[in-house]
This record gives sequence, C-alpha cells and structure tokens, in this order.
Amino acid sequence: MSIGEKLRSLRKKLGLTQKEFASRIKGKVDYTYIGKVERGEQYPSVKMLERIAKSFSVPLSYFFEEESITGLLELFPEDIKNLLKDRRRQKLLRASERLDERDLSLLLRIIDVLVRTRKEPASGILEERTEYSTGEKDELISRIREVLASPGVTVSVEESWVRKAFQIALSTLEGENSK
Repeated sequence: MSIGEKLRSLRKKLGLTQKEFASRIKGKVDYTYIGKVERGEQYPSVKMLERIAKSFSVPLSYFFEEESITGLLELFPEDIKNLLKDRRRQKLLRASERLDERDLSLLLRIIDVLVRTRKEPASGILEERTEYSTGEKDELISRIREVLASPGVTVSVEESWVRKAFQIALSTLEGENSK
C-alpha cells in the first residue's frame, strides 16, 4: 500500500473529508494537497508525514510499514475513534499524561462537577437553589476549596475565570449553608 493509499485509508477510517483532515493537521495544509498525495500525484516530505502522524496520534512508521494501523482502528469503540478526530480532546489526553495520580483524581472530580452542573438548567449565574441537600452542599464546598487550595492545578478554559467562578460558587454555597 502506498503512502497516499495509507493516508486515504486513515482519513476514511476517521470519517473525515479531505478538507476536515487537512484542517486538523498542525500548520497550514490545503485540502487539495491531501487529494494529490492520496492520488499519488505528489509525495509528502518526512516533515509533513511527522505533522500528520502527530496530529492523528499514529506512529510515523505507519506510513512505511506493510501492516496497517487503520485495521486496528476498526477494533476501537466509537468513543475512542471520536477522540482521535478531535484535536482538543487529544491535547487534553496528552496533558493528562503529565499529571500525577492525585492531580488526575482531582481533574476527574472537576470534570464530574462540570458535567453534573451542565445538566442542571440555570436561569442565571447566581441562581438560588434551595434543593441542595446539606451533604451535597458540603461536598461541593469541599471540592471547590480543594481546587482553590491547589495553585499548581491547571484548570482549562481561562484559569482566572474558572477560579472566579469557583469563588462565586463557594461564597454562594457557603451563604446558603449558613442560613
């Protein structure tokens, strides 16, 4: 299988168009270039292959080996395939490799809180909620304090905004808790 055929095979396994595939490669790559490589009209440099490999989390050797990694993609569950398609999620996974167990546990709890609060409709940022149980409030306060007490923890979006949101939530919950 040629490099172009392997490129096409990888792109199709990921369910991407040439334009989507090109846009996910770090640096500027025109989708017509991808088409030319796939058709064997142009050969990519090793530097370009490195950029493609890194962007889609495949080893550089994929383009030169006879055995294809795209066959292995078929074995992955759909959610793992989706991770390979999304550059931000790949970046999050790579960043998580640098965390120790304590920080990873904390990050997972933060994600859990974000997911749970997203599911709850909010009419405003400081919407009063009387339906929090005391235990639920105490747990939320404890989690927020833990994040605020750990200055080395990196919390996505914009750290100052996230910290401010945690401070507002903490003061709101503490105020409700003392009523």
